[in-house]
Amino acid sequence: RDVAMLTDLVRCTVVAEDLKQVGVLVAALDARSVVGLASPTDDPSDKPEEDERTLRITSISNRFDESYDDNKSGGYRDLSLNIEVGWTMREGMVSFERVRDWDDLQVQRHICEIQVHLRSAHHELVGATGLHQRYVELRNKY
Repeated sequence: RDVAMLTDLVRCTVVAEDLKQVGVLVAALDARSVVGLASPTDDPSDKPEEDERTLRITSISNRFDESYDDNKSGGYRDLSLNIEVGWTMREGMVSFERVRDWDDLQVQRHICEIQVHLRSAHHELVGATGLHQRYVELRNKY
């Protein structure tokens, strides 16, 4: 595997009560993010507040979608978002920079993964059934 493609060295899990709460989380991330891989200096006219955004959503895998074939993942379902952050060091402190300034400031960048699980399935996922371990084994095969 190509280590340059790693995107989950920094990863967190958010456990939501229901799909409505998942939607609230996605909306909050969207409000703080530029979506897609376009240049950070592209015209943000469709979202005037975009000038202050400090995150870029680079991908979303929605395994909650009814059309998702969970046979591919051993029954595992979640929402996975890859979020790119850019930062500089100032006076020994990390400063997260606006996406529009990334090129000018020559920021350091990193992609982090946010996994969203439903509470109803989270216990089974991490504990009793070993479902997550099966998912990891399947993922690593391909």
